[in-house]
Amino acid sequence: MQPRATACRVLPAIVLGAAVALLAPASAQAADPAPAVAIDLGGVQLDLVLVKAGRFRQGSPPAEAGRGDDEAVRDVTLGRDFYLGKFPVTVGQFARFAAETGYRTEAEVGASGGFGFDGKGLSQRKEFTWRTPGFPQTDVHPVTLVTFKDAGEFTRWLTQKTGRAFDLPTEAQWEYADRAGTRTRFYAGDADSAAAGIGWFKGNAGSGTRPVGQKQPNAFGLHDMSGNVYEWCRDWYGPYAPGPAVDPEQTAPPAGDKPRRVLRGGSWLKDAKHLRAAARYRNDPGSRNADNGFRVVAALSASAPAAAPAPTPPPAATAQAPRSSSWSTAAMVGFVGGGVVLASAVIGLIGLLVHRAVGRRPLRGAPPGVTFRPQGDGFWLHAPPHLHGSMLHYRCLVKGAIRRASVPIEPGPRGQFVYTGGVPSAVEVEQIGAAAWAAPRAAGWAAPRAAGWAAAPSAAPRAAGGGYRSRDRISSAPDVATAAPFRGYPSAY
Repeated sequence: MQPRATACRVLPAIVLGAAVALLAPASAQAADPAPAVAIDLGGVQLDLVLVKAGRFRQGSPPAEAGRGDDEAVRDVTLGRDFYLGKFPVTVGQFARFAAETGYRTEAEVGASGGFGFDGKGLSQRKEFTWRTPGFPQTDVHPVTLVTFKDAGEFTRWLTQKTGRAFDLPTEAQWEYADRAGTRTRFYAGDADSAAAGIGWFKGNAGSGTRPVGQKQPNAFGLHDMSGNVYEWCRDWYGPYAPGPAVDPEQTAPPAGDKPRRVLRGGSWLKDAKHLRAAARYRNDPGSRNADNGFRVVAALSASAPAAAPAPTPPPAATAQAPRSSSWSTAAMVGFVGGGVVLASAVIGLIGLLVHRAVGRRPLRGAPPGVTFRPQGDGFWLHAPPHLHGSMLHYRCLVKGAIRRASVPIEPGPRGQFVYTGGVPSAVEVEQIGAAAWAAPRAAGWAAPRAAGWAAAPSAAPRAAGGGYRSRDRISSAPDVATAAPFRGYPSAY
């Protein structure tokens, strides 16, 4: 009789535990993000490393050797986990993008080419492009001679291809990931000699870039954060805002200053001091140099992940239930828990149907047929066929801040995901490329209005009049539109 009595005591405990698990919040049951993700780009792999949210001290102390006067110290909090490329984007990965999309970089399209290595330094020639930078390279070398726009087009392709939001990292994300919990000049120490073990620079690289992954990674498992190639960041270059900051990003160039984007990490052409974690660089967004590259940042999950299969309920017990009071309590809790889960599922289904019914709505001031659906860190854009290939210039309200951007309208089978860095509470079209402008306007399209954006009158939409003009236009290189030589090199040097 003793085994039966023991079973009568254990079985109610098991059932009670299962009921509690059913009632536990979904977030508590969700698995942590994978520490690393490998994405197949079609014969070429892109490796991502998880970087957990946290706090760090950005900038450098006044006494740090090699310090620049733009490295003011501030405490920064990054509130969300993110994935970062384990390596800079490689020639092979960029070649896959170019082959699949037919994309040509600004150096390839422009009349003057890019700035490649001529044996002594960087000089501009028509033949210098990412394919021919002036030194030998393989598919595992970091891609160079790419502009800020070229890097952005690559991230947009990744987003459309994978359903996961990709972008360039912010400057704060980049430095946080580079430091990996350290506060020294380099993530391997303070002495210049420490740089030799973690990166390629003027003292050890020779006459060009080196294959990625050959040097010591940091504590997060990231390679080539120091040296080899400078890496584009999302921010405009400007002084750090004073005081502590949460998820900072410089979304507009400072008034009166030449608009330049941030680059980080140092390169094979520069001295070791430029590989310091706090060292900052900047250049015209259209610069295309043989020591400029980039790496990507990615959201934790795809924007439209497949629904997880419903859990299979355990088989019903066939044995006669014990008649103890503890069994009755456990059974009641189990039935109540199951009812709550079922009710939650029904409510969730209704909510999903309602969201799909109202979530896709016209953009303010947009031509007929242009709709969007907020999701994750951006929105899905849908546009009629006659607008495909046009340039969409829009602004959105994310976390109380207005953000402007431009993207080519290139929807895939599910539409086009546009990354905004957060769920936009408002989106408004400022202009759509002139090639598709007239037809929708004649069909009753109304020009954008500034209503609802009173808090930022300077950000009111610009009227269409012969083309869009903005400091954050999609093409930053003057020789894309004309045959005039590009003269942006090298404002950062």
